[in-house]
Amino acid sequence: MYMTDFQSIFPDIRETGETPLRQAQLVMLRMLKIIDYICRKHDLRYWLCSGTLLGAVRHQGFIPWDDDLDICMLREDYNRFIQIAPLEFPTDIFLQTQETDPSYDYLPLPCKVRDKNSLIISEGMENQKYQQGLFIDIFPTDRYHTGGLSFAMEKCMKSYFRFITKCLDAKLGKDRSLKNKLISSFEPIFKYLTIIYKKMIQKHINKNLQLSNDECLIGHGMDTPWRRYFKYDEIFPLEDMKFEDAIVKVPHNANAYLTQLYGENYMTPPPMKDRIQKHALRLEPILKKKKEIL
Repeated sequence: MYMTDFQSIFPDIRETGETPLRQAQLVMLRMLKIIDYICRKHDLRYWLCSGTLLGAVRHQGFIPWDDDLDICMLREDYNRFIQIAPLEFPTDIFLQTQETDPSYDYLPLPCKVRDKNSLIISEGMENQKYQQGLFIDIFPTDRYHTGGLSFAMEKCMKSYFRFITKCLDAKLGKDRSLKNKLISSFEPIFKYLTIIYKKMIQKHINKNLQLSNDECLIGHGMDTPWRRYFKYDEIFPLEDMKFEDAIVKVPHNANAYLTQLYGENYMTPPPMKDRIQKHALRLEPILKKKKEIL
């Protein structure tokens, strides 16, 4: 496969950032441009989601205090992307899944795109052995039934997995209560249950691929704990939108999407006290010695 010269098309300009946070945003922006390029080249659908979409609509770019970037893909496009991306990415960008990085064990979030020349460590992740460069989260999305017993069953399955992931998260963060320490002691069991669940749910994911566009909802993957469901026509056809100095893909009805997530007043920024970075315990957008963290 012909290797695209991404350094010429999308040069790495992290050193022009005035603060570590802005440098980190420039790293993520470059990765987003490369992902967008690959997706357009191979006709893969993706869209900005969560706070990244909010940033695009409210700020025409990153929320000024945001230190992560999220995108979604339909399951069929996600499956193709994880096969194509490693062949297309430049050497300084890494597709992280359990298959490409066996040490990566955060099972609820199956895929990240990482920059190899940076470091971000979230609370509770200080001693992990997997690649911890700046990242973009890629969420697979699945088709769900629009109602009835089938949708009720799907929501029950999601609730079960959400419970497991909350137990896995007990070791993270500042809350080191006796309860969380006790739950953490059962981590191997919860990891095993996660693996079993993901194998079991795959058949259901594949079956729902057959649902037509007018008889399905689109939601975060059945193998993830997030419970968000949208009408197909709230997302498709995707729209182009400005994000910083790039044009990227967003849901067709971004207003409906953001209203569900953040309420009707999503265009109003939060109070100053809440305008803080939420993910980085340690942030190094420019490593002193550029080396792989694998």
